[in-house]
Order: sequence, then structure tokens, then C-alpha cells
Amino acid sequence: MCARRLVEGGARVAVLEARERVGGRLHTGTLAGAAIDRGGQWMSVGQPRLRALAEELGVASFPQRRAGIAVIDEPGAAGRLAQLGAAWATWRATRRITALMRDPPDDDGPLDAWLARTIPHPAARARIAMHAELVFAAEPAELTVRAYLERLAVTGRFAPVGPELPGGGREHRFAGGAQALALRLAEGLDVQLGVQVRAVAELAARHVVLAVPPRAARAIAADLAPEARRFLDGARTGAVVKCFAAYDRAFWRDAGLSGEVYAPSGLVRAVVDASPPGDGAILLAFVVGAAARAWGSRDPAERRAHVLAELARFLGEPAAHPIDYAEADWSAEGCVYLATSPSWRPAHGTVHIAGTESAVAWPGYMEGAIEAGERAAGEVLRELTGR
Repeated sequence: MCARRLVEGGARVAVLEARERVGGRLHTGTLAGAAIDRGGQWMSVGQPRLRALAEELGVASFPQRRAGIAVIDEPGAAGRLAQLGAAWATWRATRRITALMRDPPDDDGPLDAWLARTIPHPAARARIAMHAELVFAAEPAELTVRAYLERLAVTGRFAPVGPELPGGGREHRFAGGAQALALRLAEGLDVQLGVQVRAVAELAARHVVLAVPPRAARAIAADLAPEARRFLDGARTGAVVKCFAAYDRAFWRDAGLSGEVYAPSGLVRAVVDASPPGDGAILLAFVVGAAARAWGSRDPAERRAHVLAELARFLGEPAAHPIDYAEADWSAEGCVYLATSPSWRPAHGTVHIAGTESAVAWPGYMEGAIEAGERAAGEVLRELTGR
């Protein structure tokens, strides 16, 4: 995004990409002949930059399928009365947390202890903890209260506000996968693949933009301000594994289910319908936190069996028999950061910072990546033109 805006402003730009592909944490694969998003995938209400970019690039989107009943797996909250009580307590908890986002307390204590003190209803507390796990791909004990509140305040809170997206729904996916955005952006640019930058020393260019995650920036020798370097050295990441199962038909819809599942405990924390538009039937299960970090040490057949057993428990026995299965393990790479910092934003002389973690709004999301790229491009163009 930064390179595209710089070229539009008249600058000569080279993009040095360490991978053998563009897209970074956007990565489209295939399963049973259909596109799947192994990395980031959703556009939400309240993300105007992403919506405008998709329209500019001609990348079509479609609503996330949510028709039907969602399953909430809470063995301790069975029964209509218990469910109503949990829903009421959860609503009160989200209202209180939302109010605190306006002026987050200076509290670097662990989130799990804070939730235990402030949310007495056990099912409501478990639901809020599960939401935090899904947002941060980490367990509440790993998060601070301040980081939790600050991140939620700039990433849509519990439910992004605003009208539905064109075509309906509050979340959309991209036709052909979200990586199509990066591929379209790269067209016409000087992109050099497989080039791993290890240091920024004497510059042949007048400016350099680091449009990389904090973990990658930490490995690059560059003259950064001490507070920025401290942020990089202390940056911690969550862990997430995406598990896809394809079927010959969407059997869950026969039972009036949406394919959505939310589970405050167990291996799989959430499931969504990841089917392509039209025909096709794919479920996507999320494994996060400690279970995701240990994923690579487990036998692949055991992992698959465990995920499918969870899907069958949630949605019925047919879920245990997919026609295809795939995993995308982001735990080693660190795709979700537990905290951001204003220090990871200002320019350091001729070295400018982009990457989604440097965004003011929606850090860690595609929307934040666009904002950061446009901001960095603006900084460079102002220095080049003197305006």
C-alpha cells in the first residue's frame, strides 16, 4: 500500500520482500478446489479504508454466511433459564468494559485476575475470556488489563458500529481470497521476492520504510529510537492455528445451524462457515493460545482427529468425515501481537515505520495495514516535496 501511494506521488520505489510471494499474513490456499484464507480474511463494518481499497482494486467481496443458529458450547450453562442469565450477565459485562475503554485504567495486571474480580457470573466471565482469546490469540493470563482495553477500543469493540456493508452483513470475505488485494497492489511495482533485509546502513535510497511486523523488525539492524527498540524487544505474540475441513455438502444447515460455534473451553475455541459462495461446504476451526503453541509438537494425524472430534461434538457426526482437511499454523511466526505502542509509529530520520501494528485504528488488521502504509507514504512524500 505504501509503495503504491509513493509511486502515485511520483517517487521511485523498490519493494524488498523476504518471502517468495507477496501478501505476508494474507495467504490464500485451496481446499477441495475452493479458495481458503490461510491468513487474514475478513472485512468488517467500520473499516472504510479496506472497503475503498477493495473497490479501487476491483476485488469483490461477499457476506460472511451466518444464517441459522450458532452453537454456544457451555456444559455448565444448560437450560433456557441458565442461558438467559448468562446472556444478561454478559451484556452487563460488555457494557461495563466498553465504558472503561474510553479511559482505560493504568493497570498492567493480568486480565484473568481482573475478570475474576469484576465479573462474578462464571458463564459471563468465561465468554468474555473466550472473546479475549479469539481477539489476541492468547490466554487472559498473558494479557494486561490496559492492553486489552486499549486494543478493543480501536478495533471495533465487541461489535463494530455502523450500517451493514453493501450486500448485507457486518463481515465480508473476498472472492478468491484476501491475498488478491496484495497481488493487485503489487501489479506494476518493482517487487523483489526472496530478499531478506538484515540491516539498514548506508542508503542509496533517500528513504526506507519498514513495513514489517515487530518480530521481523527486531531482527533488522537499524538506527531506531530507544523507546521503539524497547517496544520491539518486548513485543509478545499470540498463537493461532486455522483448521479447515471440507465436506461434500453443508450438512449443518439441514439442522438449521449457521456453522458458528463458540466454546469457552476445550481445544477449538470457535468455528465459522468458510464455504465459498454458491456450492461448497467448508468449516474453519480456530485453535489459539497454549494449544496453538504446542500444535507443531503433536502428531499431524492426532491433531486432525482431535479437531474433527470437536467439530462432530458441536455440529454432528458427519463433521468427523471431511473430504479434505488443511491447517495453517501461525504460532511460530507470530501473527497477532498482544500490545502495540505509540513509539512504534514516528519516523526515525530517513527510516519510516509502516506495518499494521503501527496503525492508530485497527492495528493488527488489514484496515490498520492500509492506514499505516498511507501514513508512511505521506511522511516520505512530504519530505521529498518539501510540503
